[in-house]
Amino acid sequence: METEVTLILSHCDDIPEAKEYIGVDKGAYLLAKQNKHMILAIGDFDSVTDEQLDIIKQYAKQVIQLNPIKDDTDSQAAIEYAIEQGYTKIHVYGGLGGRYDHMLINFCLALRYPQCVYLYDKQNYIYALSEGVHEINKQNYQYISFFADEAIISLHGMKYNLENRYISNQDTYTSSNEILAKLGSIEIIRGKVLVIQSNDK
Repeated sequence: METEVTLILSHCDDIPEAKEYIGVDKGAYLLAKQNKHMILAIGDFDSVTDEQLDIIKQYAKQVIQLNPIKDDTDSQAAIEYAIEQGYTKIHVYGGLGGRYDHMLINFCLALRYPQCVYLYDKQNYIYALSEGVHEINKQNYQYISFFADEAIISLHGMKYNLENRYISNQDTYTSSNEILAKLGSIEIIRGKVLVIQSNDK
């Protein structure tokens, strides 16, 4: 059974409607400001005041305050908590702005947990896929790009199709492709692939 949760991080511009929320650091305060209750607020909370943390506690079923001296980012701790709780689809908002090192870590987390961690902002929808055949819905995105450390893939239903093509982290030609109709497909024969569906501003 698929269970979903929505993570709100500090750089979230618009909070989507969801059944269950996890607030991550200042993202928990953004939820509380909109009177949205969360199953968990987690982070070192170094970006909120003591007064704001008190407000967060009023809207969170559980609060986990992390030591600021740690190896993992707040978003990683939140994602791994959600996975431990049995969530199989984790929607992450606010993880693509701000510090680039944190954004790259979120890309790594999507690759670590394919078909589980999904990153969103106003222009981009980012996730990873593991071996197998996957249909991809064009939705409202014009472009689709594929990146991998090492993978063998086939693409169908796209402007630029591929057959059993080896790609690595040295390849950039797999960017700015387009799904021609409503659905395209990728077959991943080997490896994992990061998928970025996007629009120009």
